[in-house]
Amino acid sequence: MFLTAETGHVRFMPSAASADRDNSPYDPHQALCRSVGLSAGPYPLGKRKIEIDQLLDDLPSRHHCSQLKDIFFSSFASLFHILHDPMFNKQYEDFEQALESVSLSWLALLYAIIGTSVMALGPSSGLLNDLSRKELVADQIAELSERYRSAAFKCLQADNYLRQQNMTTLQALIILIYSIDHSHGQTWILLGMSYHIALSLGCHIDPSEFRLDVIRCEERRRCWAGIMVLYMIQAMSLGRLGSDPSTASKGVQMPSDLNDLDLIADEYILPITFNRPSQMSYLLLKFRLYEIANEGSSMVRTSLHTPSSLISRLDQRILNEQRSWHDKYLSQSGLAALPVYHKVHFNILQGCSHQLMLLLHNHALRRSVVDSEQCRLSVSRVAHSAENTLHMHTELFTKKIFSPFRWYLRGIGSFHAYHAAVSLIAALTERSWGLTHKDVLSMVRQCAERFGALTETSIICNKALPVLRHVL
Repeated sequence: MFLTAETGHVRFMPSAASADRDNSPYDPHQALCRSVGLSAGPYPLGKRKIEIDQLLDDLPSRHHCSQLKDIFFSSFASLFHILHDPMFNKQYEDFEQALESVSLSWLALLYAIIGTSVMALGPSSGLLNDLSRKELVADQIAELSERYRSAAFKCLQADNYLRQQNMTTLQALIILIYSIDHSHGQTWILLGMSYHIALSLGCHIDPSEFRLDVIRCEERRRCWAGIMVLYMIQAMSLGRLGSDPSTASKGVQMPSDLNDLDLIADEYILPITFNRPSQMSYLLLKFRLYEIANEGSSMVRTSLHTPSSLISRLDQRILNEQRSWHDKYLSQSGLAALPVYHKVHFNILQGCSHQLMLLLHNHALRRSVVDSEQCRLSVSRVAHSAENTLHMHTELFTKKIFSPFRWYLRGIGSFHAYHAAVSLIAALTERSWGLTHKDVLSMVRQCAERFGALTETSIICNKALPVLRHVL
C-alpha cells in the first residue's frame, strides 16, 4: 500500500506491515504525516531552508525556458521516454500561471529537463550566447548544463529528498542520470540512490496491484524500466558490480507499447497494442538489445576461448532483433512515411546492433584460425556492420531533418563510428568481403572529416580524429 502525506510525498508500505496495522496501536500513515516537516537532523538528512524565490532565480527567462523545454521534448524525450508528455506540458502551463506555487520536486524536474536540453544546442544556436558569457561552444554547454543540474539538486535538497520522495523526485533523478551519462560524467552512486528511492516508492511492484489509473501505472513502469536500462548501461561499461537490481522486481511489467495520447486519466484498462511503432517502442526494443549486449560484453571481457556455438547464438539473437525492427517500423508504410523521431530510433537501433556485431566478431576473429569458416563469417559480419555504422553516422550528420538529434554524434554515435572505422582498417588484410582499399580509405576519410566538424563540441571526436588521420 501507499502512504501519501498532505505535501504529496509518498512512501510504500509492504503488505506484511499493512496487514498488522489493525492489530497495532502504531499507525504508519499518521506517523508519516507527522514526520513531514520535522527535521531528521542536520543537512543532508534534515531540511535545507531555501526560499522558493531563490530556487526560481536560476531559471532562464520565460521565453528561453519554454524554448529549452521544447528542445528537450523534440531531441531527448523520445529516446528515453520516461515522462507522460501531455501531463508535463499541462503542468508547465500551470507553472507559468503561478510560479511560486510549484512543488519543489517538479521544479527539480524542470531544471533536469532544461539542463539536458542544453546539450542539444550547437554553434548556430542563439540560445547559447543569450544564456552564457563563455566564448567556446563546449564551455557554454558545460556551464549551462552544470548550472541547471546544480539548481535541480538544490530543489531536491530543499524538498528533503533523502527522506521524503514522490514519483516526480524519481523522474528528476532519472533524467539527471541520463543527462550526466551523455556528458561523460560519473553516476554510479546517484544511480544506486535512485534505485533505492524507486524501492521506497514501491516501483519494484507492478502498479496494477495498487488500483492506479493507466497514466500513473505507466508512469511507474517507465521509471522502473528507466532505472533498469541505466543499470544495464553501467554494467556494460564497468561489469556487474554487486547484485543484479532486477532481482528486486516483483512481477513489474514492462511499459506498454503505446503513445501518450492512448493513455487517458481515470481509465483503468489499457488499450490494445498493435505491431506498429509508438513513443515507447524505442525504449522497449533498446531494453531487449541491452540484455544481449550485457551477455556479449561479459563474454568479451572474460572469455579467452569462446565456443563458436556461443558466438553463433548471440549473432542469431542480434539478427532476430534486427528483423523485428523491420517488421515494426517498415512493414506498414516504410521508413519514409514515419515521423522523424521514428526514423532516428530505427537508425540508432541499427547502429547499436552493428556495434554489438563488431564487438562479437572482432572478438571471434582474434580467437579463430585464419581462413576458417568462423574467420570468414566474422570478417564478413565486421565489414557489413562497420560499413552500415558509417553510413548511419553520415545520415545523422548530413540530413537536416535529423538536426534535433545531432547531439547524439557528440558521444556514443561517434564512438560507434570510430570503432567501425578502426575495424574496417584492421580487416583490410582479409580479401573475402568484397571491399577494396580504396572503398575503405574513402569511408574512413569521410568519417575523419565529420569528426573534424564535431571536435568543437565532442570530446570523443577530439580524441579520435588524430588517430584516424594517423591511420590515413
